[in-house]
Amino acid sequence: GATPPVSYCTAGTTTNGCNATMSATGTPSVSASSGFVVSCSNVEGQKQGIVFYGVSGPHAAPWGPGNTSFFCVKPPVQRLPAQNSNGNAGQCDGVLAHDLLAYLFTHPTALGNPFSAGQKAWLQSWFRDPPAQTTTNLSNGLEITFQP
Repeated sequence: GATPPVSYCTAGTTTNGCNATMSATGTPSVSASSGFVVSCSNVEGQKQGIVFYGVSGPHAAPWGPGNTSFFCVKPPVQRLPAQNSNGNAGQCDGVLAHDLLAYLFTHPTALGNPFSAGQKAWLQSWFRDPPAQTTTNLSNGLEITFQP
């Protein structure tokens, strides 16, 4: 059977009390060109952010002094395009989302591409939080296993 995504690592708490959470819908199939959406919910509204991934394993390094986030993806990392979280400023209703398979299909030289069934990737989101001591925050991590 398919290996479901696994949540790991610790999300930081933003200055408005948000804890950004990674999740996924669909199947990360190496034979598909779309249909696997990774998303980060509970992001502060109206903030710029990115989803990024790595293929070297999980990581757990403090993000910076005075910040509760951890950098959960072992470098090197591949950044997906930046986007606005939408939602409402000061609320935890923002979302960052990308179809990872569509990104990989249109970026053949992206880190780890082409993936093989059984290979893993580790994902996380980064987003602006200007009042925070580090001016940014991070979500938890999400480990995925590519399927045939």
